[in-house]
Amino acid sequence: MTRHEVRLPQLSMGMSDAEIIDWYVEDGEEVAADADLVEIEAEKARQMIVAPHAGVVRDLQGDSGDVVDVRGLLCVIES
Repeated sequence: MTRHEVRLPQLSMGMSDAEIIDWYVEDGEEVAADADLVEIEAEKARQMIVAPHAGVVRDLQGDSGDVVDVRGLLCVIES
């Protein structure tokens, strides 16, 4: 089994963190590649973070309203 870490990407030069708006998956849920994982808001713009790989979602980090630093862990996908 391979673990793929999903981290918050830096979407713009000045971005240092983002707020979690809503998770679209639950821990243990199977997802396809490019499936919606979590909606975030950074610098007043909302963005969807999608699954880079198909697999099972594990270790969701944070809840709605929590702030995550750029390159901070969002979740893990096991494939």
